[in-house]
Amino acid sequence: MDRRSFLAYTALFGSSIAFGMTEEFDDTIVRSGATRTTVSLLDKLNTVQDRVGYVQFNAISFDEMLKVAHYCNKPLNQSEIGYIEAIFYGDPRRYGFYGERTVPSLTAVTPKSDLQYISKTGHFLLKGAAIEKYTSIKKLLGNDVILTSGVRAPVKQLYLFMKKMVNEGGDLRATSTSIAPPGFTFHSVGDFDIGKAGYGQYNFTERFQETDVFKKLYDQGYITIRYTSNNPFGVRYEPWHIKVTGGNETA
Repeated sequence: MDRRSFLAYTALFGSSIAFGMTEEFDDTIVRSGATRTTVSLLDKLNTVQDRVGYVQFNAISFDEMLKVAHYCNKPLNQSEIGYIEAIFYGDPRRYGFYGERTVPSLTAVTPKSDLQYISKTGHFLLKGAAIEKYTSIKKLLGNDVILTSGVRAPVKQLYLFMKKMVNEGGDLRATSTSIAPPGFTFHSVGDFDIGKAGYGQYNFTERFQETDVFKKLYDQGYITIRYTSNNPFGVRYEPWHIKVTGGNETA
């Protein structure tokens, strides 16, 4: 293990993991996810989001984020950057997430020319297959269906992952059950989430499958249930997820 990886893993999992004391995480180790660092990073990411706006934050690159944080007098320190690198480049199977990597580099950039803003949603979709599928869904269901989440570049996925981690007390296993680690979500490469208009938070629960929106989309082949309860991939069941690109994961 090189020095950069060693420091990153030490920051994230503690020295016992960095020295290879164990291959499996017990509950204590999984909960050692540097909550203080996470809270600090969340504060800085919130500042960046406030500065660039919710919509643009969905697609901001890592380098852009660093520049904006510095401009706002909240620069990320080396420990925080190492922590982010450990999450992004680390092997999530160590804490129970078995999805595949979708973005190879933390500094990957999604060209703005590849994005299309979906009016009144706060979200982008990738031009091409994603827009075509969303357009077909809207023709089928009209105003009954809404876009609840579109493109998420690594910074946005990191932000969501950190928020969930804080709520879970630093438990990486519990966090990755509902939010894929940055670099491992298909939202970065085309997939998106939909919901029923007026259904609020229930769009992100299993109750969504009881709606007419879900039933029509399922009948028309837009939704394929790939993950039942207790699936082996370490992710929750997501009936609201629209698959656009290849691969198995949805989170």
